[in-house]
Amino acid sequence: MAREAGSEVSLCVKYTLFLWNFILWIVCLCITGLGGYILYIKDKKVHDPIDFFFDPSTLMCTAGSIAVVVTFFGWLGALREYTACLRIYSWIVTIFFLGEIVLIILIFVFYFVPDAKQKLGLFPEKAFKDAIKKYGVVDDDDMKNLIDNMQKSLACCGFTDSDVGFLDWDDNEYYRCTNVTKPNPERCSVPPSCCVDEPGKMKNVLCGRGVMQYNNATNKLEENSKEHNAINKAGCLKAVGTFINDHAIVIGGGMLGVLIPQMYFMYLSRTLRQQVLAQRAKWRK
Repeated sequence: MAREAGSEVSLCVKYTLFLWNFILWIVCLCITGLGGYILYIKDKKVHDPIDFFFDPSTLMCTAGSIAVVVTFFGWLGALREYTACLRIYSWIVTIFFLGEIVLIILIFVFYFVPDAKQKLGLFPEKAFKDAIKKYGVVDDDDMKNLIDNMQKSLACCGFTDSDVGFLDWDDNEYYRCTNVTKPNPERCSVPPSCCVDEPGKMKNVLCGRGVMQYNNATNKLEENSKEHNAINKAGCLKAVGTFINDHAIVIGGGMLGVLIPQMYFMYLSRTLRQQVLAQRAKWRK
């Protein structure tokens, strides 16, 4: 049906919003399907937040499902000019936009105000410690690979915001150095992903052996000074803070790259809804 002359609805706004959301909807359907298929193959069971957040397939499935719903409202509202769908779409995108702004502020506050993490009590340090406890103990290769990749990428070891984060691995059943009840060749060690990656040299996967020791005199866990193995010692939260300090401009640019398209979609959805309402008001006269 041809649109009447003098229509208030811009076809450019309408089809730009429709096409972008429809393409994203198809992509997100594929991501959700892939994540769901992986979960089915693994027979994944989520028992706690660690099982959820440290498994890429659960994140793919959840994030993909949310995006499928949001983009569905976007392309359907634009194509059929449903103002209710456009309003829901605009609200959801606005909520995500504001949530991301709050998250960005919290990230920078956490790393530029040292005491903020403890005072606010929002940082999931216990969850990270639970991840270390489950590493290699629970049969979940995806979780193990995610932790290994994180330690390799950030050149860190352990999760705490400390220069001796590698001592966190004392919480793991296999690497424990204190209260050991069974003999274990990996006792007082850290995973190979903690090893320093030296370009041009073959990595020594045993570099983390015996890097911890329990000092009976002080009753404290400490670095084994007799071992001079090439491992990254700082915790990953410490490494993240260093990364933010060193790449603040790049990170800021990346965040703008995420936020600006959302602002554009918010503008398109609200503009289209106002145009549709204005056109309907004319038709009623």
